[in-house]
Amino acid sequence: ARMAVGRPPRASQPQQPCKTNALTFIALLATMLIVSGFITVSSPQMLEGTFAVTQTWQSPFNPGCPHRRRHRRLQVFAGLGGDSSGSRKLPKRVGIIGSGPAGLSMARALQYLDTGVEEVKVFDKNGALEPDLGGGLQINGGAAVLAKLGLAEEMKRSGLPVSKIRSRTVGGRELLSIDVQNLVKNEPSLMHEGTPMVFTIMRDCLVNLLAGSLKEGTLNLGKRLTGVEEASDKSVKCKFDDGSEEIFDIVIGADGIRSNVKSLALPKCQEARYSNIRIQFGVAKGWERDSSTNGELHQWFGDGTYALSAQYKGIGEEPYEMIALVFLDTDPNTDENPNWETAAVKEACISRLRSTSNPQEVVDLASRCDRFFDLGVYYHDSLQKWVSDSGRIALIGDAAHAMPPFLGQGANQAIQDAYCLAAKLAEVKNGQGTVEEALRSYERKRKLPTTLIQLESRFLGVLETAGGKASAPSIPATDNSNGTPVPPAFVLPGFVRDAFFFATGKLGIAEQVFLKGATPKV
Repeated sequence: ARMAVGRPPRASQPQQPCKTNALTFIALLATMLIVSGFITVSSPQMLEGTFAVTQTWQSPFNPGCPHRRRHRRLQVFAGLGGDSSGSRKLPKRVGIIGSGPAGLSMARALQYLDTGVEEVKVFDKNGALEPDLGGGLQINGGAAVLAKLGLAEEMKRSGLPVSKIRSRTVGGRELLSIDVQNLVKNEPSLMHEGTPMVFTIMRDCLVNLLAGSLKEGTLNLGKRLTGVEEASDKSVKCKFDDGSEEIFDIVIGADGIRSNVKSLALPKCQEARYSNIRIQFGVAKGWERDSSTNGELHQWFGDGTYALSAQYKGIGEEPYEMIALVFLDTDPNTDENPNWETAAVKEACISRLRSTSNPQEVVDLASRCDRFFDLGVYYHDSLQKWVSDSGRIALIGDAAHAMPPFLGQGANQAIQDAYCLAAKLAEVKNGQGTVEEALRSYERKRKLPTTLIQLESRFLGVLETAGGKASAPSIPATDNSNGTPVPPAFVLPGFVRDAFFFATGKLGIAEQVFLKGATPKV
């Protein structure tokens, strides 16, 4: 996140808070959010239309064109590189690597839509869909897309409707409040038979919902991918750690931020980048907050920290609450999932909450959490390739565009990826284009909206951790496997953050940012 705001000051010239610079930063950020909102909301077809213009502006088949090289650069940006001759043969067998929300949504979309795919297999290195894995998710655009895949009633039953988002300082001063239910009623794509499709849900509950919707034999657990080979006949061979091999017409990498598919099939892509931000989150059973606030997301801004407390529904409609604490970190040796004991993470989280004067209700929630996790916030350069040169291997979800979680859009965008890719393959079955063109068309359509959301999330990470000092974790961490260097973090004054959220709340910008991010773009 720090690269968006520039270089830290020299040690010999300590920087003092500057109100003019802060107001300039707020104005620039608000402008970026408004412009990106116009691009992604006002014209859902704008991205594909833009690339269609580049194709009519100058044909790549005209060897005498003086702008042919420039056209090629536009093709690369759009993900159009590689062989476009393609094959009109319909894909019959599709292999999906990863059994998280992205991979399971992909399988559901391929089986539900009229894609012509006869067999779908989902592989995962884990031996089971483990309960109690991960925390809670916000599902909005993803829920609306799952309704398109015949899972509307399951989502309504399993999710807790989000009623309001409230942002306050730890001292209790309200910065903004969004009435989510009324806001979403004005967006038809987020409504299903009169119900706003905006929920919170535990991750394991969503995974179970999706897995239960698949055909028998789809899931193949306990199989780790070790190799991918693309043959001249356009088939793809997958090799697994148990010595078995499978041949598919298409392979889809939905295996997360450390994607094996990406490293094997697209080795030139850069590894995930560390954002200098960490999250400690805990999960507690039951709802103990005031019932009048049920369904509300509460954000608390302290000195260098941001805390989120919210309620969720889990497997069997069990009630849960979660606390997530976000703070800056400059230790280059911290891993994405350090092997810290729950008790140590819990102690560090409670200590940080108290030292930054968070309300007692937040500290109490952290105190009763029975499981804790610590995660580094990483992201991918989403403008890198998502589709292999052969046009037979594609990435979705975090494997393609991992993003900071500050807009709550990671799972939502993964589900939209899955639907979009399956819909493009359905077009091939209807005689529109080739399989290779379908995969590249998916990449074009999804690249701009996910890139803009990622940029906004990175900016929000800077804002939401304003006012404190970046510091290393208070307990030991393991070595960082990717060796990505971590330069010093840039820390904004706290008043910049508070002024920004107050202004965007009063001007209605915060509502539009939420609505823009939630609206499906498939």
